[in-house]
Amino acid sequence: MLELRPVETFAGVTPRPKVLLPDFWIKVSDSFPDALDHVRGKSMKVLKTNQIVWPVTKIIKEGCYVDLNLSNDNGQELLYPNDPSNMYEVLIALHPGNYYLLPYFPAGQPIWRLDEPTMTPTMNSATLKYLGAIRPSDSPVENPVFKLYLFYKLKPVILRVVADDGVAYEKCRIEFQINRCKIAQDTPPANVTPKYIPYLDELKW
Repeated sequence: MLELRPVETFAGVTPRPKVLLPDFWIKVSDSFPDALDHVRGKSMKVLKTNQIVWPVTKIIKEGCYVDLNLSNDNGQELLYPNDPSNMYEVLIALHPGNYYLLPYFPAGQPIWRLDEPTMTPTMNSATLKYLGAIRPSDSPVENPVFKLYLFYKLKPVILRVVADDGVAYEKCRIEFQINRCKIAQDTPPANVTPKYIPYLDELKW
């Protein structure tokens, strides 16, 4: 359900596409909750896709932050599908700037932390506020590698956008490159290995 990976390179072969294409296959984790039983544990075929770019800009004071709730809850960013037969594969591209992102799922629960209870992103700590941070250089506009898979009825994913120290105000420009996929349950051919989509809780063990 989320990917943050280095750039993939394959010597002597055609580069792998960044997004799912028609006739590609996915396998959704069995760990998805009951509310998502329309996809939980199922193999799905991508029937068709289209790509939409949605830029979001926030002006944030130094040391402050804005939480972007990507869900379709009232007043939020509305970046979730409203149909169980749709899935959004979202590449998150960060324009240059003195800011960073901290992903939470659900609200208040950071995706990336360490085992020691104190090792969690903490906004009033000069060092822990950077724990798990994603900077513009990590997922730049020319090669975004931070990816989310968003499904109907998924709990809200929160992106905390933090203006780093050193400027009075920062213009934080985030470009959501949305691959809108029509999906259908099916059995993949024997020679096909579907792309595995984990539940975010699997990344927080």
